[in-house]
Amino acid sequence: MDKGQIDDLLKSELIGRIGCFDGNKVYVVPVTYAYDNGYIYGHTKDGLKIRIMRKNPNVCFEVDWMKDMSNWKSVIVYGTFEELKGDDANNGLDILMKSIMSNLDREPLSTKDPDHDDLGIENFAFLHSFLSPFLHSKNNEIFEIVVYRIKINEATGKFGDNKKSNSYY
Repeated sequence: MDKGQIDDLLKSELIGRIGCFDGNKVYVVPVTYAYDNGYIYGHTKDGLKIRIMRKNPNVCFEVDWMKDMSNWKSVIVYGTFEELKGDDANNGLDILMKSIMSNLDREPLSTKDPDHDDLGIENFAFLHSFLSPFLHSKNNEIFEIVVYRIKINEATGKFGDNKKSNSYY
């Protein structure tokens, strides 16, 4: 795959897998993500994956698409984890939400509720589902959200019959 094909696959998918290493074990976990301008954006609760990436920010990220055994694409990214704070975190969440909504082909719903106008969000129902993993089930207490990005240092892509592979970045 060339760089454009790699970028297209990264933009078109919603679920990828992060691989990180704690010095003893490799940990691979699926995540919802967005790709934008050389970065993979994600959000999560503070947990094992975040603790490992804080210690060792060198990560691998994989995404694939498969129609059948003859029609498939796969991209592997090598990059550097960065935890985002403040305005950078808000920007990362915005990139993530817009990417997910566009990939799900959802039409944004306009919110006429004045209580939600200050959020700047066109689809309040989507926001609730986007944040639901961070709500404590008993009292709707919100857990701290960790927003991160992975700077792509190198990317490799393959498709179809494994005959073509190229590295970029």
